[in-house]
Amino acid sequence: MENISLIESNIDSADKKNLGYERKEKLKNWLKDRHNLIFILILIFAIVIRLYYFNLTKSQPLWWDESDYLAYAKNLAGYPVPWTISSQHASIYPYLVAFFFKFGLGEIIAKLFLQLIPSILTVFLVYFICNEMYEDKRIGLIASFLMSTFWLHLFNTVRFHIDVLALFTGLLSIFVFWQGYENKKKIFGKVDQKFAVFITVLLVILTYSVRRGYFLFGIFFLVYILTTQKFTSLIKDKYNWISLIFVVVLILIVEKTIFSSAGIAGVGGTYYHEEYSITFLPLTVFKEFFLLNQNVWTNISFYLFWIGFFILILNIILSFGYMKKIQKSSARGDLFSIVAIITTLAFFIFVLRTPDGIGESRWYFPLLLGSFIVISRTTLIISDFLKKYNKYLSILMIFILIAPVGYYQFKQADGITENRLGSFDGIKQASLYLEEVSNPEDVIISVAVPQVMYYAERNVVQPDKLANWNGSGSDLPQENFLNAVMLGSHVPLPV
Repeated sequence: MENISLIESNIDSADKKNLGYERKEKLKNWLKDRHNLIFILILIFAIVIRLYYFNLTKSQPLWWDESDYLAYAKNLAGYPVPWTISSQHASIYPYLVAFFFKFGLGEIIAKLFLQLIPSILTVFLVYFICNEMYEDKRIGLIASFLMSTFWLHLFNTVRFHIDVLALFTGLLSIFVFWQGYENKKKIFGKVDQKFAVFITVLLVILTYSVRRGYFLFGIFFLVYILTTQKFTSLIKDKYNWISLIFVVVLILIVEKTIFSSAGIAGVGGTYYHEEYSITFLPLTVFKEFFLLNQNVWTNISFYLFWIGFFILILNIILSFGYMKKIQKSSARGDLFSIVAIITTLAFFIFVLRTPDGIGESRWYFPLLLGSFIVISRTTLIISDFLKKYNKYLSILMIFILIAPVGYYQFKQADGITENRLGSFDGIKQASLYLEEVSNPEDVIISVAVPQVMYYAERNVVQPDKLANWNGSGSDLPQENFLNAVMLGSHVPLPV
């Protein structure tokens, strides 16, 4: 028996050594590809600039929407902060922040795990998603470089805004879908591809839980599948039915907990405004993304996008009859990209209907991957045309078209990040001062509520709420109210 055990032990040891050897060989082969080496440089660049801004902004004051999430997170974590998140910001995000606060970990650690790391991994995902969609790895290189320098993504990485985390989970769902469902590979090299739809659904629901408006990722998959697959084969697949049941159950749980929990009103009505007329202003979001000033080289990505957008639509039209027959085709990647762009724009044009503009540009993050792929495809069409005449000229053209885009995007991010470092610092400093000189039962009068409540950890009341107050209300004892007034007179504005 001892000999048998010894033999089994030796076999296990040999298997582990073989597994380790196989992994080393795979890594060596992966690194032999020059495209992967270039991507490593892009990833290092993305990490460095994000770490720089992370360190630069580590003590910057919170904006109103950030404090809405974080004040509620303190409430959830048991801090004396009686704040309930506003209905339009209902999300699983403050629950995630509360997890860090509950264990005594502050803003920096929460931002590290919920903002910085997802931001870096987003660049990583863009490269690998493109490699699953297309055989040409240059598409992934250009797209990942554009993501690494995109000014709005960089800026929101160092703010407690939910869009960066939601974009990461949304892109992760695309990667799982494309690797497992489309390419029939093991997901992450481990999980059987038959679970691709199930895992994709789970990630879409997670994305939806972080930012409700990003349900768009689910629409992308639905439209794409109905376009590329036979309906009869879809309804015969039992895993599709399991996934459908799963998504209904999860949506009901999310709706009843995160979006309709005690103290939080339903937010569905904020996503549809039939009272507003349909407007095509959302089409101008690409100006916000890519049209930074009057310099033609600054704006080259804007023109590359619109040229490529119509080229890809033409390619899809020409390939549409073969879409359901050809499993692997660049046209499928083009189709998904165009579906993502058009679906996102259609939502803002026909459903949300923001009356006075496009809303906030970060709301449009779901179309970023498709937009960067479009720009990458246009760049390579131009480059490959020149390749017929000179190989090095084609490489130079890629650099000429893309390098200035990255540079000016970085400059835009740098300017806006540094210029807004000190915004609302008065509120932060005043609130911290009030925390030092007041008692826990005191009430602070302030126009800014969640910021003051977050920093001071005191109850806060807006002046207009006290217009008819005569001092006799049991909810606001007169003595504590007067203490707050006296303290407020010694605090610098604005509070």
